[in-house]
Amino acid sequence: MITGSNAPKVLIVGAGPTGLTLGINLLRGGVPCRVIDKLPGRLPWSRALGLHARSQEIFDAMGVLEAVRRQARAFEAIHVYGDKGRDKGPLLSLPMDELPSPFPRLLCCPQPRIEAVLEERFRSLGGELWWDTELLDFQQDGSGVQARVLQRDGQGRHGEERQLQADLLVGTDGAHSRVRELLGLPFVGNDYHERFLLADVDWAPDLENDAFHGFLLADGNLIAIPMPDDGWRLVVTEEPGEETEEAEPDMALFHERIREALGDQAPLPGEPRWLSRFTIQRRLVSHYRRNRILLVGDACHVQSPLGAQGMNTGIADAFNLAWKLVQFCRGHGGGALLDSYQRERRPVAEDMLRGVDALSRASFVRAKVLRGARDSLLRLAGNRPQLGRRLVRRASQLDVHYRHSPLVDAGPDADLGWRHQGPLPGDRVPDARLQSQRDGSPRRVQALLRQPVHHLLLQLGGEPDHRARVILHALLSRLPDEYLNELRVTVISRDGFELDRSDTGAGRAHLWRDHDGEFEQAFGTGSRLWLMRPDGHLGYRAPLTDADYLFAYLERLFHH
Repeated sequence: MITGSNAPKVLIVGAGPTGLTLGINLLRGGVPCRVIDKLPGRLPWSRALGLHARSQEIFDAMGVLEAVRRQARAFEAIHVYGDKGRDKGPLLSLPMDELPSPFPRLLCCPQPRIEAVLEERFRSLGGELWWDTELLDFQQDGSGVQARVLQRDGQGRHGEERQLQADLLVGTDGAHSRVRELLGLPFVGNDYHERFLLADVDWAPDLENDAFHGFLLADGNLIAIPMPDDGWRLVVTEEPGEETEEAEPDMALFHERIREALGDQAPLPGEPRWLSRFTIQRRLVSHYRRNRILLVGDACHVQSPLGAQGMNTGIADAFNLAWKLVQFCRGHGGGALLDSYQRERRPVAEDMLRGVDALSRASFVRAKVLRGARDSLLRLAGNRPQLGRRLVRRASQLDVHYRHSPLVDAGPDADLGWRHQGPLPGDRVPDARLQSQRDGSPRRVQALLRQPVHHLLLQLGGEPDHRARVILHALLSRLPDEYLNELRVTVISRDGFELDRSDTGAGRAHLWRDHDGEFEQAFGTGSRLWLMRPDGHLGYRAPLTDADYLFAYLERLFHH
């Protein structure tokens, strides 16, 4: 059995994007971990492609976004066409460059490439990844988890049983999760009747190669996605039946749909690089946690690939859980902190599943009258830019919030009129461009997430008066030394603000200037304090005059 100082505190089962995201963020927080996966190595093919704005913000915090972008193609728009194909123009076109995020465009990057970047980052931080290692079973008690694994030679042969000890075990092992199975948790939902064919092909259509194209045709759907290299990914719906289930898939149905969508003269792809048939499900696990064992990503929820929500939701699950596991391993928060993971993330999955289910069922309708009603709604959305922006923002996961979480608080003045200004507790903290007072260099609020701690933003509205200066001095001086490893303080002022160098709190704060007013536009006016969690969501907000209540909140958050 592997124990002692070299044993990981967290054992992660599953080396996909979700497991590696969790592992990287644990290591960033100083918590040693190990990832195991029953496969001998990374699979070359995957259905997951799209990275939305929120996932890109998370990857930027982790230091991997630029490497992923070099492997990806950025989409400028999403085009959806009706049953007349391209001839009548799109029913709906959604621009992808208007989101309130530093990374608004949808990135197309195959999952194996994402995994390769994440694995390199994970190993560079000292993480251990054991391929060809299968979880057999586990036991847990008040002190930790004991897992029995079968470790093979990398070729799927010559297995050796080993016992691994960890404080916590996390299952990120996908829709057929062994961890979920061993826990005996219900995975409730339903199967869709529709079947799909997927082909990665060399193709040169007369379509924009920086956009997603969906064709809602009378006889079935066609999705055409330009890949980062010159190829395309095509997906078609297939009528259910015994013949299609038993027949080997081929390109005939793709050719039919391409002619229907683009006309008889459209070029047709040849033999595919990869051809696969798949079905889809909608399922959600009953519980995300059983004591020291937790589930993340597809082990918790599976859904239709329409909307590209699955991988992105798993990445966000892992980002939410990672900082809580870091705090727990440092002795903070206890079981209530781990319970907050399900309280915050399961409602997100429920909402996502409802939305994707509605999108999928609308795209599958065959009755002419229903197709007509659906297409009319899409045209209406296409003619109302504000509605289109709302759809894109929802898909991008920028609107995900935890307002009902027990971990967030608005202080004693939660119901005052100023609450409508800026983010509410539990919301994603908006981005804003700022300027360093030290050297004048540009800064961004979202870039603070590159330091995996809580960030206290002290906003000084207008010209700070004597009272604001006294409160700021008292707040900085009273911060306990033990909080300095958990908390970074940033003072943001409109016209610049100087701290007395003799002030004992001066070395605890970084000074930024809101010289273009972007912070005030996003957060509102006045002197306030905002506590941003390591996952970029707002944990606490209050007027600067209520700083005393902040210390009570921090005590609850960091208590041992």
